[in-house]
Amino acid sequence: MKQRVISGIFIALITVVAAYFGGLILDAVLAFIGIWGSYEFTKIRKENFNYILFAIMVISIAGIVLVNEKGILILLLEMLVLLGIAVFDEHENFDDVCATFLMSALLGYALYFMRHLQHIDKFLFGYVLIISYLTDVFAFQVGVKFGKHKLNPRVSPKKTIEGSIGGWFFGCAISLAWAFLFGFFGMRPVLFVVASLFLPLISEIGDLVFSLIKRHYGVKDFSNLIPGHGGILDRMDSHIFCMVLFGVLMNLFL
Repeated sequence: MKQRVISGIFIALITVVAAYFGGLILDAVLAFIGIWGSYEFTKIRKENFNYILFAIMVISIAGIVLVNEKGILILLLEMLVLLGIAVFDEHENFDDVCATFLMSALLGYALYFMRHLQHIDKFLFGYVLIISYLTDVFAFQVGVKFGKHKLNPRVSPKKTIEGSIGGWFFGCAISLAWAFLFGFFGMRPVLFVVASLFLPLISEIGDLVFSLIKRHYGVKDFSNLIPGHGGILDRMDSHIFCMVLFGVLMNLFL
């Protein structure tokens, strides 16, 4: 537990510094997440590490982050290349290349919106981060104290319905208060009402989805990079889903 707390404090410090100062510091952090996240996902299958799939993921994620609105073209090209690999490489199958494509899209657009939101307003970036962070923290705390009914034992045996409700409530209430404190960042308040209602839910779904991926491949963690926490993808699961959904909502409401 002590090791987990120390690692958590270290991660929080890096996150705060990158979110506040942005620029090259943020770009360096996002680049590391993209590269190491691609490495974790490529090696999770417990087979020979496929350097081609790893390179394709890294290039695709970098392309999405850097070319912005044309990121969909990068994904379409990646899809064609990966399907070609599934056809001509006997060591790869349709399921794995589809999973690689899906993870590239999720991670790529999550990192893009992180960079984009920080450029708009560092406290707006913080708004999305605190939703996923507080939802996770309070879901755990409420679940430990009051949890009796399992949420989805097939995917995550320790999570409870009570914990999920507690995480949603506190994530929703505190994030909405944060947005109000900063005058809704000069945007339409309805965006933040909807976001604060739904992002805690998608945060918990993101956590469950990545748990499902690990169960599918028969691993406990994506890696042991962060003592007490696992890998980058273990820490980014809910953040990824929150960033992508908030990016969608911004485009719908603005």
